[in-house]
Amino acid sequence: MRIKRRHGSADTNPVTATSLIRIMCPNLSCQRILAVPEGARGKVVRCRVCGMNVKIPARKGGAAASPDEEKGSARKSA
Repeated sequence: MRIKRRHGSADTNPVTATSLIRIMCPNLSCQRILAVPEGARGKVVRCRVCGMNVKIPARKGGAAASPDEEKGSARKSA
């Protein structure tokens, strides 16, 4: 028995779940979850529901903590 796949399934969709950024619309009357591609980092996109402009944050400069955060964690452990 063959299972029919719906058009646009995750297997055939070029935009995969790992290449999307999910961010909430900051408009308090909307607050929809926006799914935007990775390429939109650092840009402004418009919410399709309410029309508000949303700034997509740029990628952080690495996984290492900043020196201030490291000092704070050292104080807590001592």
